Amino acid sequence: MTRSGLDQLQLGNRFAELPASFYARVQPLPLDNPRLVAFSSDTAALIGLDPCQFSELQLSEYFGGQRLPEGSDPLATVYAGHQFGGYTAQLGDGRALLLGDLPGSDGQRWELQLKGSGKTPYSRHGDGRAALRSVIREYLGSEALAALGVPTTRALCIVGSDTQIYRDSIESAASMVRLSPSHIRFGHFEYFYYSRQPDQLKQLSDFVIRHYYPQCASAANPYLAMYSEILGRTAKLIARWQALGFCHGVMNTDNMSILGLTLDYGPFAFLDGYQPDYTSNRTDEHGRYAYHQQPSVALWNCVCLAQSLTGLVKQADLESALSRFESVYAVAYTEQMKQRLGMEGKERQDGALIEALLQLLQQVNADYHCAFLKLEQAATGEVEPFIALLGDSPQVRDWLSQYLSRINSDATIQMKQHNPRVVLRSYLTQQVIEQAVAGDFSGLVKLHDAVRAPFKERTDIYAQPPPEGDKNLSLSCSS
Repeated sequence: MTRSGLDQLQLGNRFAELPASFYARVQPLPLDNPRLVAFSSDTAALIGLDPCQFSELQLSEYFGGQRLPEGSDPLATVYAGHQFGGYTAQLGDGRALLLGDLPGSDGQRWELQLKGSGKTPYSRHGDGRAALRSVIREYLGSEALAALGVPTTRALCIVGSDTQIYRDSIESAASMVRLSPSHIRFGHFEYFYYSRQPDQLKQLSDFVIRHYYPQCASAANPYLAMYSEILGRTAKLIARWQALGFCHGVMNTDNMSILGLTLDYGPFAFLDGYQPDYTSNRTDEHGRYAYHQQPSVALWNCVCLAQSLTGLVKQADLESALSRFESVYAVAYTEQMKQRLGMEGKERQDGALIEALLQLLQQVNADYHCAFLKLEQAATGEVEPFIALLGDSPQVRDWLSQYLSRINSDATIQMKQHNPRVVLRSYLTQQVIEQAVAGDFSGLVKLHDAVRAPFKERTDIYAQPPPEGDKNLSLSCSS
C-alpha cells in the first residue's frame, strides 16, 4: 500500500454489493466554513495517511462535505433496533454516510463513515447533523478505548463549522470521520427479519460471512457458526468494559456491532466512585443500561439477534449457543480482573477475592481506578495508601492479607501493564467541550494526548481522581 495524501485515497464500497433495499445513495450536505478541530495521527496511520502530505484546509473540505475522496459512493444504510427494550421498525443512518472502504496499512479493510453529514431518508424528524460536543465525546471515547486495547471504532478527525443547529439550544454543527472494519449492527438483521424479507436477511448473512467471518463458510451451518462468533466477541467485549469500569450508556441493539466493537458513543463514562448501579445516561430513568446491567443487557441483545436468525438456524441450536454467553463472559471478565490485580495462574478463591474487593469499594464509594493503583503500592509492601482509600477496618485488612498471600513478588510488572494511569474522566471531557464550544481547542488536544498514552506515569490533573462534586456525572443523550 502506497498512500500519503488525501488525493491518493481510492475508495471502494463493498456494502454497495448488496441490493438497493439495503441503503440509499445520499450526497453529504456541506458545512458552512468548515475547519479542522481535531486530528488523530494514530488513526490516520491505519490507512496510510501522512498528515505532512495535506493541509488542514484540505482535510476540512474532504470531511466537511465539500469534497469527496476518489471513488467515494456515499450510502446511508437501513436498520432497525430495540431501543430501551422496545422495537423500532426503521432507524438507519440518519446522520451518517458510509463513504466507502479501503485497505489499511496492515491489510485490514477500513470503512470510512462521515458522521454529521446531513439528512438522509432515515433521519426521521432529525436534521442529520451532529453537535460539536457529541463528536468530541466520540472522538475522545473511541481513541481512549483503543489505547486501552478495547475493540472499538476509531476516530480520524473532527471538522467544526459555522452551521448552527438546535438541540436544547442553538449549537454549532460538526462532522467526524470514523473508521471501522464494518458498521453493520444487530439492527441490520432485525430490520430484514421483522419486515419479513428473508431473502435479504440471507444476503446480509452471506455478506457478513464472506467478508468478516470466512472461517464460518465451511461449518455445518455457517449461519450458526457466524452467530456463535458474534456472541463470543460480544461477551468478551462486555467483559473488557466491566473490568475497566466503562459504561456505554445506550446499549440498544442498533448500537451493537456484529464484530464485537464498541460502537456509537453517546453519554458514555468511566466509573469514578465504584457504584454498580451508576447510569451514565440521565435519560435512562429506570437504569436499564446501568453499569452492572451491561452483561445481562448484552445477553438480551444477543437473544434479539438470535430471533432474527431463526429462519436460517434451528431455534434449539441458537439456544445452545446462547447458553454459552455467561460462561464466556465470566471467564473473560475473571481473566481481565486477575490481570489488573497481578494474579497469575488459577486458584479456587480467585472469584470470591475479586467479588469481595468490589464489595469493599462499593461500601465507601472508593474511586475504582485509584484502587488498582493503590494495590500496586500494596504489592510492593506499601499498604497504607490502599487502607486509607478504603478505610482502616478489619474487613479491609483481612482482604488485603488474603490478596497479598495470593500474588507473587513480581505482580506489579503485570499490574502496570493493565492498570491505566489515565482514564477519560467525564468532568475533564466536559471541560474541554466547554472550551471547544468557546473556540479554544487546546484542552482537547492535551486530553487526547493524555488518553492515548494511558499507562504512562504522570502526576498531573489527567492522572487524578475528580473533585468530589464531579464524580459519576450523568449526561444527556442528545446529540
